[in-house]
Amino acid sequence: MYRVIAYDEPTDKAGYIIHDPVVGLAASEGKLTISSSQTNTLSLTLNQANKLFGKVRPMHTHIEVYDSDNSELLFRGRALKPEREMKSNGQFIQTYDFEDIDSYLIDSVQRYIEIANATPEEFLKKLIEEHNSQVPEYKQFTVRKVTVTNKKDDTLRKVDYQTTKDAIKKLLIDSIGGSIICEYKNGKNYIDYLKSPGQDHSMEAPLKIAENMQSAKVAIDPSKVITRLIPLGAQIETQKPDEKNDDSSDDGTKLSGTMKAVNGDWGPAIKFAAKCMKTSVSDAEVSTIKDVIKHESNGSETIVNNWDPNAKAGHPSKGLLQFIEPTFKAYAIEGYTDILKGFHQLLAMFNDSNWKSDVHTGGWGPTGSKRYDKLPVDIVPSGTGGGWGSPFPSAGHGSFSGGQLFGVHAGGEFRQNGFHDGLDFGSVDHPGSDVHAIHGGKVTKIGYMGGLGNYFVTHSDDGYNIDYQEAFGSRSNIHVNVGQYVKTGQVVGIRTTDHLHIGITKKDFDYALRYAFTNNGTWIDPEPLIFGESKQARSLIKRNFLLTKMDDSNSLLADNSNSPLAKQELDIQAGIDMFNKAKAAHLEYAMDYRRADILTNQKHADCSSFVSFFVELAIHEADRTLYNTETLHGFLKKHGYLLHYEGTNKTLPAMQTGDVIIMGKKGQSAGAAGHTAVMKDADTVLECSSGWPGGYPDGADVFEHGKSSNPTLANWFSYDANNWSGEWYWYLYRFSGNIPEQDSGDQKGGTIKSGVRYTIASVNDGKDYLDIPEFQKEFGIINGAVTWDNIKDPAQLLTKGKAWIKAQKASTNTFTVSAIELKEYERFKVYDRYLFINPYVAEQQLLTVISKEIDLNKPHKSTMTFGDKTTRLTDYQNDFKKVSKDVESLKSTISTIGGDVSTMRGGTSSTELATITEQLGTVDVPQLKKDYEGTQKDIEDSKTRLDTAETDLKAVKEDDATTKQTLEEQKQTIAELDERLKKLEGGNANGTGV
Repeated sequence: MYRVIAYDEPTDKAGYIIHDPVVGLAASEGKLTISSSQTNTLSLTLNQANKLFGKVRPMHTHIEVYDSDNSELLFRGRALKPEREMKSNGQFIQTYDFEDIDSYLIDSVQRYIEIANATPEEFLKKLIEEHNSQVPEYKQFTVRKVTVTNKKDDTLRKVDYQTTKDAIKKLLIDSIGGSIICEYKNGKNYIDYLKSPGQDHSMEAPLKIAENMQSAKVAIDPSKVITRLIPLGAQIETQKPDEKNDDSSDDGTKLSGTMKAVNGDWGPAIKFAAKCMKTSVSDAEVSTIKDVIKHESNGSETIVNNWDPNAKAGHPSKGLLQFIEPTFKAYAIEGYTDILKGFHQLLAMFNDSNWKSDVHTGGWGPTGSKRYDKLPVDIVPSGTGGGWGSPFPSAGHGSFSGGQLFGVHAGGEFRQNGFHDGLDFGSVDHPGSDVHAIHGGKVTKIGYMGGLGNYFVTHSDDGYNIDYQEAFGSRSNIHVNVGQYVKTGQVVGIRTTDHLHIGITKKDFDYALRYAFTNNGTWIDPEPLIFGESKQARSLIKRNFLLTKMDDSNSLLADNSNSPLAKQELDIQAGIDMFNKAKAAHLEYAMDYRRADILTNQKHADCSSFVSFFVELAIHEADRTLYNTETLHGFLKKHGYLLHYEGTNKTLPAMQTGDVIIMGKKGQSAGAAGHTAVMKDADTVLECSSGWPGGYPDGADVFEHGKSSNPTLANWFSYDANNWSGEWYWYLYRFSGNIPEQDSGDQKGGTIKSGVRYTIASVNDGKDYLDIPEFQKEFGIINGAVTWDNIKDPAQLLTKGKAWIKAQKASTNTFTVSAIELKEYERFKVYDRYLFINPYVAEQQLLTVISKEIDLNKPHKSTMTFGDKTTRLTDYQNDFKKVSKDVESLKSTISTIGGDVSTMRGGTSSTELATITEQLGTVDVPQLKKDYEGTQKDIEDSKTRLDTAETDLKAVKEDDATTKQTLEEQKQTIAELDERLKKLEGGNANGTGV
């Protein structure tokens, strides 16, 4: 039983009981959650008859929960906002949430301070001292016990206007580990910082299934499993600091780039700022920084926060990352000291030596040392960095046929998807044998591959991987070596074939090869890079492969030079941004006049107005005409799209970023008889529709169907195709130009978007990945990369990858036990570790109690969770196999013992009993062994021996039945796991869609 006492004020000495079944007082509902990873909480639901009803004051009212049996204080905390509702019988009830006393630590702000040469205990005391100076006495803490030590006690720790709780978490727990424990005792608050809280109970009676615990529920989380591993090594060095051989960016000391948000996106500026500060930034880190920007300023460079504790202290946070003036000045770069300029704040952020760990959502601040006083590079105007040149300079720009051009063009239909990933220089249109480097860089790879022939790859300081292929009849025709630096215009080989293929990507080359026929932004059009604004004025323009307009006299009007189509580029992000705005605006599907709202406030749209506006934004089309499924065909054909497929196929082909789907036969698709959608990337479609779960008004009638959504892309299309009203017919339009690399990455190829790194391809038959067949059988193909930053040898990297696979842990298991199944539930403490034995669920081990959920009214419904135990997937499979084996062994043993018992009635020799003992020794059933050891001790007493043997036989049979039941439960568990996994992958166990 539990007793709950309320206090109107935290300083009250006497409270009043609001829940104690012993004296007839009870809350309508009560749930206490004690956790090792989160703040302890209490939820109480009270009716009008309760003393506390209507009296709760947030932050004032305090509650204490006691275990009635031993008067132990389990919880003390303060009230948050109550919720009131009226039940169907007219009775009002109120629900209150209370948070533990550790929440007092969010009521204070640590002023800016730098602390060095302090132990964790000294540093914690300093923080608590500052906290206590800002809060009333009842919120103050005494540091009682600290067992966490740190070999780097001289670490410089910087506190920058964080709450005390955030400062403790960031600068202590997240940095050096340990746990913070808060306790209210004898009217005072104590705080402990412990390396390993809790006690081991290994000498106590263990928890055993069917003895002192009825059952345990296993929760298996396979969400972190990888079934196809891509091992990545160190980044390939592109430039040594003391060498100036790569002219791609004026040896890396003169850079040009984006210093403002592009269409609201700060991603390019973040990357350029990192480059200027000579630090690497991954795509995941860029995404985190963008999240911080959104949280802190929503992208505004000039916003000033005048309401939080910083402002009250006289240092309002300002600008893109919400620096306060003292902190910004401490990290600002000379010449870039305007706090209201976003790029200047980005430079200051990267000037923190600990920026990688300091930058995170939920409050951030620099803690490291200042890296530079002056910018280590010169920022120069765009276009003045490293140069580009033609591989055949004497031929000039020359001419290219459609089949030679990058992208999708007439003449290239023979290729898969009709897509060409590079630019071909023919020996007729671009004569000459000497092949010149088109851009400075370091040679990173030389090899031979089917389809490429002899080839080599260079990597430039400004991030380009350039592939020279199909020109060299033999290796001797390539005149460079791996590791050599080349400059623009340098002769790098001799062309001995009819053409040279140039491919350019900013992705890892081995990774990019997988998308040689996919226009998803992996490959970049070489022509505008090599020839700049002198890009060929093709006859394709007249054939409507590029954006053109006709006036009333049918004369061609030149397109705005700012249009991406002038450079054959699709700005897909502009359309995605519109989709996100529509989602935020809770767009409602409407086919009437309101469909035009998509152009202004995104409150209403139908499928075709959504796709029309999406494409117009992506091609930077100023004319905001909204089309329907009948007229959309003509619009797409005039704006850079080609008809890629039409027909009745009910499965999707390989899709590409920007693809447009139109459902319904032309001439019959008007109104509700047609539908259209657009591809966000190769695996994700965006649509405006009604009828899907989660739509308006709970969300919005715009939807995203991808790999892990419900429905998935494939199931979404299959559903429409198989449930179409009328004749099923559809069209696929594909953009003919270049789709620039997106920050979101290529969903189809995993998440590898880092700079060029060493891979295992050269020692693994050209494959940069390792399959894990036994996991793929369970989960399918799930790509994942693991990086070893210090490994440059592919063979060593392969060894590391295989070792990782061998040690991979595929699932996280926790064990939940209910109070009704566990005797002495109350004696178990969060953080403590108890011996847990159940050979059919987990190995014998010490498991930690990580949380308890106590039901105040129905204690038998309380639960406790042990964990988290991380096991390999094969461990779980072995558990299942072990049960099966034991069942078969038990069947054999029961039969044998049954015969032996009959023999014992006529007298049993010690030799016969030894045989029985030996038989039992092969079965891992501890209780069975124990029973027959007792039989051996009582061998002199014939009657006792017979009775014991018969009892043991009965026990064996019962164990057999129990084990069979356990086996069936294990089979069901695995079946349920398999079903859940297949649902995550978009299907059911029988292979059908969901």
